[in-house]
Amino acid sequence: MPLDLDGLLQVALRFLGAHSSQESHPLHIVVGGVDNDDKATLDRVGRRNGRVKQWNVPKGAMPGDDIVIYIGGFGLYSTGVVDGSPVLREDWKNRYKAPVRNIRLIAPPVSLKVLLSEIPELSWARYPRSITTPEEKVAAKVVKLIKQRRSGHLASDVSEDLDGLNLAELRHLAIRGSATKTRKVNRKANYRIRSAAIRNYVMSRSHGVCESCRSDAPFITANGMPYLEAHHTTRLSDDGPDHPLHVIALCPNCHRRAHNSVDYTEFNRKLIAKLKKMEGKKTD
Repeated sequence: MPLDLDGLLQVALRFLGAHSSQESHPLHIVVGGVDNDDKATLDRVGRRNGRVKQWNVPKGAMPGDDIVIYIGGFGLYSTGVVDGSPVLREDWKNRYKAPVRNIRLIAPPVSLKVLLSEIPELSWARYPRSITTPEEKVAAKVVKLIKQRRSGHLASDVSEDLDGLNLAELRHLAIRGSATKTRKVNRKANYRIRSAAIRNYVMSRSHGVCESCRSDAPFITANGMPYLEAHHTTRLSDDGPDHPLHVIALCPNCHRRAHNSVDYTEFNRKLIAKLKKMEGKKTD
C-alpha cells in the first residue's frame, strides 16, 4: 500500500496538538446504511458494547476518538470509540476504515428533526454527508443530547409537532403518554398529544399496509400518506391508559369488520394476538 504522507502528517499534527494542550478526543459523525447490514451489525454488537472490525472514519482519526453513527431513516443510532489507526479502503476510493469498540446503541435514536431543533448550528444535519467532525462546542452539545436521550428525555418541543420523528421516538412518546397521570386541568391537552403520538406511530409501523389483511392502503390522501384507520382493540375511559399494544392500523373494510361484523369478537381477539406478536418483544 503506498505511503500516504498527507494522512501521516495530519495524524502527527493531531497527536502533537492533543498532547501539548491536553485536549479531549474529537467527535466524528459517520454514516451507515440499512440494506448493507450496517444497522443489523450495530443491533447485534450494541447489545454487549462490542466491537466492529471496520467502519468508515476520517483519515485523520486517531485511536480514542469518539464516533457517533448515523443510520438513514433512523437518526443518530449508536456511539463508539476508534480502536485503531485508519487505513485506506481497498474497495472504496479515498475512504478510510478503522475498527470501532464500545459500540452502544442510542435508544430511541435521535432523528434529524430533533437534532436540528436542539442544535441548529450543526449544519451537517440539514444534509447528512458520509463524515463530519463538528467543532468542539457543537460536539459537546451532541454528546449532551445523546446523554439526555439515553436517560429517557426527548426534546421539549417534539410533543406538539410530531412530523419528522422516527418510529422509535414516536413509540417512546406514545408509551410515555400512556403511563402519564395528569391533573384534570391538563387532561385534554395530554390526551390530544398522546393520541397523535400513538396514531403517528401506528401508521408509521404499518408502512401503508393493513395490519390485519395485509392489503395496501386503498388510496393516498391529499397530504401524500396511505389511508388507514387506527382501531383500538380495548375500550378507553375518559382518561384511561392507551398504548401501541392496543392500537392497530386497519383498512376501512377491516375496521368496519372489527366493529360491525357477526364475528367481531373473534376478529378482535385475532387483532390482539397480532399486536402481541408485533409489540410484545419491544421494550417500553
